[in-house]
Amino acid sequence: MQTLTETQIVDLITRRQPLHARLRGGGLRIRIDEYLPLVCTVLHGGTRLTAPVQQRLALNEDQRRQLEERGSDWLAELMPVALIVDDSRLEYDLNQPAAHAVRQQIGSLPLWRRPPTQRILQRSHAAYRRFYRILDALIQALEGDHGQCLLVDLHTNPASRNGCGLFHIVTEPATSNCPANVIDTLQRALAEIDLPHLQVSTSRGPLFEDGEQLINHIETSHDHTAAVAIAVAPVYIDAPSGAPFPILVDAIASGLHATLLKVAARYAGQASGRPVHVRDLLPRQIPAEVLHIDRALKQLASGLETLLYINPINLAAEERQFLRNQGRQPPNFRYRQLRIDPYAHREQLYRLPVDTIREPALRQLYREVIDALAQRIDLLVSIGSERFLYNSLRYYGEPDENDLANARFLLHAAERPQEHDQPLYGAKEMLTFFANCAQQWGLNCKTELSDRILAAAMVTSGRKALLVRRTASASETEMHALAHHELGVHMTTSLNARLQPLRLFTLGLPGNTHAQEGLAILSEYLSGNMTLKRLKALALRVVAVHQMLHHNDFRRTWRTLVEDYQCTPNEAFKISARVHRGGGFTKDHLYLSGFREALTIYRDADKTRDIRGLLIGKTGFHYLPLLNELLARELVVPPRYLPPALQNPSPSSAEIDYLVRSIR
Repeated sequence: MQTLTETQIVDLITRRQPLHARLRGGGLRIRIDEYLPLVCTVLHGGTRLTAPVQQRLALNEDQRRQLEERGSDWLAELMPVALIVDDSRLEYDLNQPAAHAVRQQIGSLPLWRRPPTQRILQRSHAAYRRFYRILDALIQALEGDHGQCLLVDLHTNPASRNGCGLFHIVTEPATSNCPANVIDTLQRALAEIDLPHLQVSTSRGPLFEDGEQLINHIETSHDHTAAVAIAVAPVYIDAPSGAPFPILVDAIASGLHATLLKVAARYAGQASGRPVHVRDLLPRQIPAEVLHIDRALKQLASGLETLLYINPINLAAEERQFLRNQGRQPPNFRYRQLRIDPYAHREQLYRLPVDTIREPALRQLYREVIDALAQRIDLLVSIGSERFLYNSLRYYGEPDENDLANARFLLHAAERPQEHDQPLYGAKEMLTFFANCAQQWGLNCKTELSDRILAAAMVTSGRKALLVRRTASASETEMHALAHHELGVHMTTSLNARLQPLRLFTLGLPGNTHAQEGLAILSEYLSGNMTLKRLKALALRVVAVHQMLHHNDFRRTWRTLVEDYQCTPNEAFKISARVHRGGGFTKDHLYLSGFREALTIYRDADKTRDIRGLLIGKTGFHYLPLLNELLARELVVPPRYLPPALQNPSPSSAEIDYLVRSIR
């Protein structure tokens, strides 16, 4: 943070330069991330006293705590434009007229043991005037740019005030230039803030006898700025120690950020006579601190390729041995050694300065991604041990009763004879087919044979390659479905992620497996290549995960698939290996439920365009509203590559449509 003179600060404001500075010679911090028509001030949160004032004050520490609104500055930390006074109101009170800024008493409590000297008075009055000159320059700039502005003055509501809500609006329309419907909007929005373990309540009306100089100054000096004061109950402070409750501070600050932007948009729309959305008041450039953390996160996450380590290296040999013994002995899978130091990786992840991100939605997004990466590290470290299943459940979850009901419904469907006895193509023919599809769809990627994958085909995002298992075979319909699954979704989202300014979308948001596989199955369906065999394969994976969780016995899972569901021994081995690898891998239950959710979003008439937000990279269903906001603000790039099936869907047979519609 720079230390600047008043002249330097005003010059930067005049030139509309972002700044994060302290005022030289005065206890003021000013932060302007972007020149948005919403200003937050904190007048009474400061505790700084000069030595001459301290020597003359008649107050002990407990009395100071009652009079200084300590911690109220924490609530403004996320606001894009904030003026925070670090000097104590006991030295000069910015909410009093200039002539009375150095107070003799507050309420019935005398402040001075010895009267302030002339030098103290001069210094205090100079600091007072500097604050209002800087504020006036800022408001004039914002009014000039936007036509109007909203100023919100944050205070702490003394705990002794009974009958007040957690959020109390001090300003009333009868005594303010803030329109009544804007204050009504503010009160309703404050009531909707969600706080952990607290019931939010609101109230309004006069609260202090401490003056309203700031509000009065705005009303008399700035015709196009509305001002309102909010007092927050100090529930976010541990009373005995004065220390913050960090989670609660963050929740209140985030809630105020969202609420005040909503109210500012309402006021701007009312003042301008045209609709104004919250996104119109948010930055249209990615903050530098976000880019810095994003690059560091990408570097730390390299090498955390889950399937690379979870796929057994002796899969083919163990399959031959298992089938030769007719399932009497479980396979003994072996795995690659980790090439990373997982403990150092986890430690470095949590050292990333995510708290420097002041936009709540982006800050929370990076926190959740870091937590998910830490869970992935736990998963990788525990491969082959008893802890692996627990970590897999943490990361991927497990099928619920609804998932099992859907699976059993599909498995009871009558066979479709037309799907059988189709000619099969080998891996090399599949490779040629996929290469032609990639060229036709404009996807710059490689296609390669592999001995190291369980699936028939798999995209590796880092290498921009589609791998085909050397022993794989598929019918023509299955090849088309695989192309739309792997190239149409996994490859297109990988390529789209590389175009984003944030590397986050190449790493994957939490829940990206659910979304990726759901969208990929949707692409198969919309291409007209969905088969009953494929639907039953997805259902069998759910059943296999359920079996693994309840019995943890590879042989039992295999026998269940062979004896109860008529799988071939080879097919049953592959499904069983998928869910038992590593020590119990629950990922496979996500394909069917992901398809259900992707289909729901696609079929929602009001969200037809929204599904494209999921295609900008490795995203998650939960983040779709945020992704659409980022797209609207042009902070991310719209998807350049789209699944061909999404652009030109083809019909499926009546039987397949019925089964898909019946998935709940």
